[in-house]
Amino acid sequence: MAINGKALILIISLLLFMGCATGMKTERVDPGYDGQAYTTFSATDLIIVAENMAQSLVERFDFGGQRPLVRVDTVKNKTDEHIDTKSITDSITTKIVNSGKVRFAVDYSERQDYEKRAAEEAFETRISDEDRELYLSDQQAPRYRIYGELTNIRTITEDTKDVFYKFTLKMVDFKTGTLEWADETQLRKFAKKRLLGW
Repeated sequence: MAINGKALILIISLLLFMGCATGMKTERVDPGYDGQAYTTFSATDLIIVAENMAQSLVERFDFGGQRPLVRVDTVKNKTDEHIDTKSITDSITTKIVNSGKVRFAVDYSERQDYEKRAAEEAFETRISDEDRELYLSDQQAPRYRIYGELTNIRTITEDTKDVFYKFTLKMVDFKTGTLEWADETQLRKFAKKRLLGW
């Protein structure tokens, strides 16, 4: 039996519709699994960066048996992508503080939020302003400051995309103004153009 053009288009459309209607299968995987072949910054990249940087600081820097107070600034995103660098910073901070070798000071934005909440609580519980200020003034100043940046270099040709990421962290001694530790993690992601685009 011969199939004319209109019938063939109708059959193909129905098959495509049925394929789309079946939905997408959701699968739980390990957070470190990198199932995508894209060149954008991924969850796996975040895990690699956090582990490398935290391990480097804990193993390479000699804290002299002390647990100094450290302030961590949110890493600057200097890439051409929208990347949540605070999430990377939080992961690094968590790994370092769990090593038991340092203590972390609350960053300025968190401290402002804390002071605002403390003022609200003081009003609600009738704590005097003098008592609240005495409590807040007892906070210690950090000895070290950790800061850094994430940059990328993107190279695109007719059929390939090559993206190089560099994540840099530095730790400065507030007292002496000297750079006490620095390290970087480099990542390179490469993709070939598919039949229907990237």
